Amino acid sequence: MMKCDKWPAGLMAIFLLFAFTANAKELTIQGDAGQYSLNNHIEYFLGDEQTLDQALQQEQWQEKYDDSVLNLGFTDQAVWLRTTLTLPEPLTRQWYLVIPYPLLEEVDLYLVRDQQLPAIYHTSRQETESRREQARSYQVALPLPRDLNGQVELYLRARSATSMQLPVELWREDRLLLRFSHLSLYWGAYFGVLGALVIYNLFLFLSLRDLAYGYYVLYIGSISLLMLCISGAGSAWFWGGHPILPRYALPISTALASLFALMFARSFLKWQDISSRWDRSMKIAAGLAGVLIVYTWADPINGALFAGLLGTLVIVLLITVGLAGLRAGVAIARYFVLAWTTFALGSALYLLSVFDFLPVNLVTNHAMQVGSVAEVLLLSFALAHRIKDERARKLAALRKQQMAERQVRDLEMQSLEQAMHDSTTRMPNAALLNQQLQAMMTQNKRVALALVHYPQVKDIASSMGHRLAEEVFCQLMSKLNHKLAGVGGVICLESRQHAYIAIPGFGSAAFLIDLNEFEGPLEPFIELVVGNHEISVHAVRLPVLMNLHCGVAVAPEHGDSAEILYQHASAARDHSESRKVPVQVYNNEISDFARRRLDLVTALPPAILAGELELYLQPQMNNTGQELVGAEILLRWHSPRFGAVPAGEVIEIAENAGLMDVLSRYIVSQAWKTMQTLQRRQLNITCSINLSVQNLTNSHFVTFALAGVRDHAIPMNRVIFEVTETSMMHNMDAVIGSLLKIANSGCKIALDDFGTGYSSLAYLSRLPIHELKIDQCFISQMVSNQNDLGIVQNTLKLARALRLEAVAEGVEDNNTRELLSYLGCHRLQGYLFARPMPLDKFCDWAMTQHH
Repeated sequence: MMKCDKWPAGLMAIFLLFAFTANAKELTIQGDAGQYSLNNHIEYFLGDEQTLDQALQQEQWQEKYDDSVLNLGFTDQAVWLRTTLTLPEPLTRQWYLVIPYPLLEEVDLYLVRDQQLPAIYHTSRQETESRREQARSYQVALPLPRDLNGQVELYLRARSATSMQLPVELWREDRLLLRFSHLSLYWGAYFGVLGALVIYNLFLFLSLRDLAYGYYVLYIGSISLLMLCISGAGSAWFWGGHPILPRYALPISTALASLFALMFARSFLKWQDISSRWDRSMKIAAGLAGVLIVYTWADPINGALFAGLLGTLVIVLLITVGLAGLRAGVAIARYFVLAWTTFALGSALYLLSVFDFLPVNLVTNHAMQVGSVAEVLLLSFALAHRIKDERARKLAALRKQQMAERQVRDLEMQSLEQAMHDSTTRMPNAALLNQQLQAMMTQNKRVALALVHYPQVKDIASSMGHRLAEEVFCQLMSKLNHKLAGVGGVICLESRQHAYIAIPGFGSAAFLIDLNEFEGPLEPFIELVVGNHEISVHAVRLPVLMNLHCGVAVAPEHGDSAEILYQHASAARDHSESRKVPVQVYNNEISDFARRRLDLVTALPPAILAGELELYLQPQMNNTGQELVGAEILLRWHSPRFGAVPAGEVIEIAENAGLMDVLSRYIVSQAWKTMQTLQRRQLNITCSINLSVQNLTNSHFVTFALAGVRDHAIPMNRVIFEVTETSMMHNMDAVIGSLLKIANSGCKIALDDFGTGYSSLAYLSRLPIHELKIDQCFISQMVSNQNDLGIVQNTLKLARALRLEAVAEGVEDNNTRELLSYLGCHRLQGYLFARPMPLDKFCDWAMTQHH
């Protein structure tokens, strides 16, 4: 009996245990509490059931045993939740079912008693927000009926295009409004910071017109839109009643933020100037952001997923680019890296909670907001630092500009000084001379302009170096200036350094004489003043009588302007040089001479083409004067317009007009034809051809001449090229190279006018010379002048010592011929035997001599 009585007690215990277990998800609502968490009181399942009836028939409910937030990640299915509420007494205040996750798009609330339909209460998020029955909140808040009491079953259906999080809470209205006030302060501060930064940077953008600030403003605006979606502030203040709107706004704002962040970084760090590879990567990422914006309009659900992936990619790319900027030496990149690192950390915590890798809590919910505020503040610091750097750069650039302007002014003064002074002597130059001359002529004063040229200065530069020539010229000008300073009537050109002379060019000088104050003859005075000076070269005092060519023009007789007077003085100087007189005053004949020279320059090229220039030959005899052994080929121009033009004048015109190469090629071409004719006439003699310095410094001419010898089948040993000592003083290396080329070909080289140059003995051992031609100035007077005789004797001894043949020029009488034969001269040339003659006449003469 005792056992039978225990069975009812056991069944009662089992029934009570089952009843306790079945009611484990119940929650009792007490009126004095203001807020409850339902996270550990719920059951849920995922499915496509759309109605409450379908949910009531569902048997696969899953229990949740902890207080964590239900986080289902990204899912396109709806989720149903249920729990049981016990209200011992009717509610006296308004209560709300609160879901602190504003990204839920569809939320339906059902209250059921005893699992019987129909539901005693139903509402949804869209209905509540559209009727404004919801207390203002940043979360989803669904009101409960005020007369609710007893035990009711709560069913909740939710759906979202983004991640699915369901933190379920019960809030009394007063506590909910207080929470709303606290969150409003938080979000007000957050968006206030963003708004202030927008206004500040917009002002900078409008002031500086720098795109970096404009992109930064757009980026903050995009971040603000993103935060309005995530925080629920958008639903609370802007688009309440439209829960679908964030479905588009969230991915679009993410794409815009990525796009403007990339454009800001590109402009801020100036990557287009640093690395084309990183710049190209940023452009590709920006293109993806643009594609995402378009794609979101078609598929906002997957657009949200892609937006998260793109945001992650952009953040990683920006941090990497910032680190590369630091390595490239961009100082402000440190703020950039730190800013994006903080934002990346906050975003990572938030996204990990969204994808259910981290639990949902206060830290993960607000990590992105904190990270974004820290980021925009750090980027603002970076922009401020950039302004500071740009200001420092501008100040430095301004200082450089001021320094450059000072340098420009100094250079202008220096240039003006250089423009008015000669760089070698520091004396006034032609520009300052012309100013003074023009001033004198404006005052109607009678003034003489003297232009002096010292040709030996350039010869010294060629033979002994330009530095020594400059030293000689400076001393010469200093002595000339000092001498002119003591003469009345000579005009001081610059009082600062008491300069009385100007330097038109190296080796030349000019000065002005006020003829109203000058006494005495002009030409002897100028010749005396400018010619004879004692010059110290390397501490050795040498009395040097400088050769000079001086031209003088007087105003107003010879010109009524400075330009014309200078032109006439230059013409007088050139006439002085051509006539071998030291000083020449301008006259009408000089003007005619200058015009004739200009006409000759114009007429020479056509004359060469027309064959007006002829070759004459002057015979060279053996030492007894009885046998013809050679001839010198000489140039003659018998112009129908100008008559006989001296060969020296033709050569001078060709050299000054740049026609020497054309003339020389014509001469050697005719010379080879002449030698062919001599060979046909059985005159197997040598022929000497004169070369100028321009020929010797032009390797192409030497090649041309030697090729002509071979082409005309002329024996090389019958060709003698004559060069002067003076010509070898110009560009010695090039001259020696040409002479070696000639000598190696088998042709011979004769040194013409030996004894009249400067340094022949110094270079004689280096030169491949075969003949020495003694100048006629020594030969013509050797019979009567012991000095000339001594020079000739020593020259012949030198030739024998060097095993060179000697040729005497200017033999005009038998006494000279006999003396040269006695002294052992190898060849004789002069009017005693014959004057230069054309080829046919020379051949006839040679045949006469042979018979």
